[in-house]
Amino acid sequence: MTVFRPPDRGRLFADLTAPGRSSFDWAVLLAALALLIPVSGLASVLFAERSRRRGYPRWKAAMAIGIWCLVLGVSLRAVMHVGVLP
Repeated sequence: MTVFRPPDRGRLFADLTAPGRSSFDWAVLLAALALLIPVSGLASVLFAERSRRRGYPRWKAAMAIGIWCLVLGVSLRAVMHVGVLP
């Protein structure tokens, strides 16, 4: 039987205020937007790179999401016969 341990609030706060966290959040937000406007996928990749330079350990997830949503956004607009740029 496992014992429930409450989350360590100090660690949670440290993760939320870690260097590169805001860049990571922007990268994920822009990746979601890249499904509709593929150009924002490039900005997402740049923010993921910025998160890497600041030493945030989850930068690879942001990079993968940014590139994947960029590819999906371009593919979706190609299928709909709409240009990549809005």
